[in-house]
Amino acid sequence: MLTGKRSGAKALTLRAPSVSLFIADDGGYTTVAMAVALLVCLTLVFSAASAEWAMARSAEVQEVADASALAGSNCVAAFSTVYQVLDACVLSLGLSGVMVLGAGMVVSSIPFVQAKAPAILASGRQILTARKGFATSAAKGLSRLEKALPALIMANSASCVSANCRGGMEYVGCAIPFPQTSETDYSFLDDGIDGTEIEESAQQLREATARKEKALKRADEAKQRAWTADCVDSPMCMRSRARTLAGLGGSTNPNYLTADAWNFEYARVRALNYYRTRLGMEAPENDWPEELSRSAARRAFYEYASDAIAHATCVEGDHAFMDLPDLPHNSATVRESSLYTDALWPCTTEGDARTLHSTLACPGATGPSSGYASLSELEQGSVAWCETCGMDVGVMGGAANASTNIDNGFEHYWRIVVDASKDYAAARKEAREAEEEMRTLAEKSSNFFKEAMEQLSVDRPKIKPAGAYGCVSVVVRKSGTSVPHELTASFLSGAELPPGVAISAAALAPDGSTDGGTVLSRAFDGLKEGWGAPVEFVGNVTELWGKLLVGYGSSYERVSGVADSLFDGVGALFGETVATWLRGKVQNVVDTSGLAPTDMRLRKPVLVRSQLVLDQAGMTTLGQARTVIQELPSSADQISSTNWTKIIGELGGGDFTVAELPIPGIDGASIPLTIDLSKLAGAS
Repeated sequence: MLTGKRSGAKALTLRAPSVSLFIADDGGYTTVAMAVALLVCLTLVFSAASAEWAMARSAEVQEVADASALAGSNCVAAFSTVYQVLDACVLSLGLSGVMVLGAGMVVSSIPFVQAKAPAILASGRQILTARKGFATSAAKGLSRLEKALPALIMANSASCVSANCRGGMEYVGCAIPFPQTSETDYSFLDDGIDGTEIEESAQQLREATARKEKALKRADEAKQRAWTADCVDSPMCMRSRARTLAGLGGSTNPNYLTADAWNFEYARVRALNYYRTRLGMEAPENDWPEELSRSAARRAFYEYASDAIAHATCVEGDHAFMDLPDLPHNSATVRESSLYTDALWPCTTEGDARTLHSTLACPGATGPSSGYASLSELEQGSVAWCETCGMDVGVMGGAANASTNIDNGFEHYWRIVVDASKDYAAARKEAREAEEEMRTLAEKSSNFFKEAMEQLSVDRPKIKPAGAYGCVSVVVRKSGTSVPHELTASFLSGAELPPGVAISAAALAPDGSTDGGTVLSRAFDGLKEGWGAPVEFVGNVTELWGKLLVGYGSSYERVSGVADSLFDGVGALFGETVATWLRGKVQNVVDTSGLAPTDMRLRKPVLVRSQLVLDQAGMTTLGQARTVIQELPSSADQISSTNWTKIIGELGGGDFTVAELPIPGIDGASIPLTIDLSKLAGAS
């Protein structure tokens, strides 16, 4: 620094003593100046570092509070997943059992396979019985677990707070669930569906179907017997006797190779052709009076048979009607026919008596003609008996006696056809009555099935465990936390980080990247090893349950698709109208049951404004939450330990069996479903 005049003989160089300490005579800076500048710079640097450390560490209490809130809500998320899996198991077991019972109903209405229905129905009942036991066990386990959930939340969140106590920082706090206690009633898991009414009505249906099956079998046997008598030589038959005795052939005497290709009408037409032909061929073999009477009796018999058979009816099928005539073959059966009551026989007056003859060619018919009379009049004494031709009921009864009672007569096989036609008609009538009963029982069964499906298709209740609104975490940083010594000792006096507090909240939100199918698939894989044997007739029941269980969530193929697959296993219905109707009815009930896919997306905790959680819980200020926190123990480890003690007292600690799934059909056998509480609560 220069002082003096700007002009003059000579300028004078003068320096102030205080300035010269820092600036040398030649104008440069002194060593003292450099040392002071360096000291000031270092002081500023370490002061800034100390301030930065203080600001950074003071903000960590908020991060710890956030982590604590998320840790608490993680417990609620885990509980939600457990509930979703158990609820899916209960519902899918109900669907499986009811659908198997539905398949059993359909099988019960198919005569050819109804014997398999009891096993299918029993399988359905066993599944529903297992479901009931599982629902009871799950309701009990979930209630216990939910009761311990507040302690689990606090223990897990406090453990998270304790884990963040490092670097000389000590935090105290935990998350508090809202609501603080459970408000769920798990009795809805056991909705009372046991399938008893379905099974009982299906059993009644099966019994009616069995009666129909037996009746149809008798009808088939009767038709087989009649076809054999008509077409199969055993040792002879109507066809071969008609060819031999009447010379019938071609279209008047056709052959049918199977009973299915044959019907009773064909036998009636063959018999009509036979008797008409025999009537046209009939002539006495000689002129002896006895032969004249036998020939006259045969002619009357053939004419009677032709007329009776011509007016007979043969209707097969569901409304079978048969009135094929029994042809008279002895005196007793003649008296029951028009051959006895119709005036068929010529009479003459012999002396004072009106006498009945077999024909006017009778040598004993010498008197004047006296009209016609019946055999009944002869036996009543209204007309006299001719001693020459001897025509009477016995002669008439003998016309077809031999051919009816020995196996080389046409009438022998005709009588088999007639008897079989009566058995056939009676059996078809019984089958029709059984089918009418089946229709009534099928309607009744379908109504029970519909009621069960309606119970299953109601909206699933929403649970409200502790933490359902969210978890609010309050974390306190204790006082007296010193700034690191290496930052202050040389240049600054000692400093402490003041106490601090942070509040945070977390609630559950659906994770759009998941649908719960993986969780359910793993649950099913773990359970199916101990599941009962399948009912092979309608497919693997285990796989049926697996489809319904794994598909319970939002990626679910429609329940009706699974039902279609199940009922396809029933097989063809063989034209059975009741079975076809019932199958369509059952499938329609499933299609319209409203079993919409359930949202099985997993829940994950997300940070939210704490006031949102408190508002739902009815707490208007954060002060109320702080009051709860202030009542907690003085350290995070103590909070965790205290709540873990509560958990052990409530659930036993370690692995907790939340439910047991009974194995269908095996008394006392079950599959436990367990969770590791130590992981859930953050305890070691």
